Amino acid sequence: MPETQTTAIAITTESPRTARFLRSNQVFLARAGAWATDTAQEFAALVAALMGPAVFSAYAFAAWSLASNLGWTSTFFFSSGPLSNWLVWLCFAILINVAASILRRHTEQIS
Repeated sequence: MPETQTTAIAITTESPRTARFLRSNQVFLARAGAWATDTAQEFAALVAALMGPAVFSAYAFAAWSLASNLGWTSTFFFSSGPLSNWLVWLCFAILINVAASILRRHTEQIS
């Protein structure tokens, strides 16, 4: 029975120079990713903090529009159109309030 021989040839796919370049880029990208994550968390906390006054303003517009419709105050600055309805402002206020609480909860869990 004839004996079979197997030969193998090793071929390098990367030069040492390329490997160093890839490792250095990997470190750089890891640092950039960490910086981007931290920056996004800080920005989310800032947006969550600034949504508080927006919620208050939307509730105030809803109350003012309702009072204007009932004749208790002078005219509302949106006299016609969808923004003249107090329910639209109330929906805006509720949506912003829910979004702010979700964002605030998310940033507090990660911190």
